[in-house]
Amino acid sequence: MGFEPINEGMCKLRIRGKFYNITLVSAYAPTEDAQDETKEQVYEELNMTLEQSSKHDAVIILGDFNAKVGKEMNNRLVAGKYTLHN
Repeated sequence: MGFEPINEGMCKLRIRGKFYNITLVSAYAPTEDAQDETKEQVYEELNMTLEQSSKHDAVIILGDFNAKVGKEMNNRLVAGKYTLHN
């Protein structure tokens, strides 16, 4: 139904579904080394993009938000046993 590039690290795709439409938002956040202003700007743009999406759509957020997960056993199926920190 539509494709909208937001910036070089974010875009939105809207797909017509059988029972409801689907909005896919692909976003890539800067690493932890980036300046706080840069990181805040990404999340503000993501929030604005989600607010502008149809309230009746199923919304799926995709991408890489540079999260770090610990070595807890309950995360092992998702993150594996080789994570970056304790």
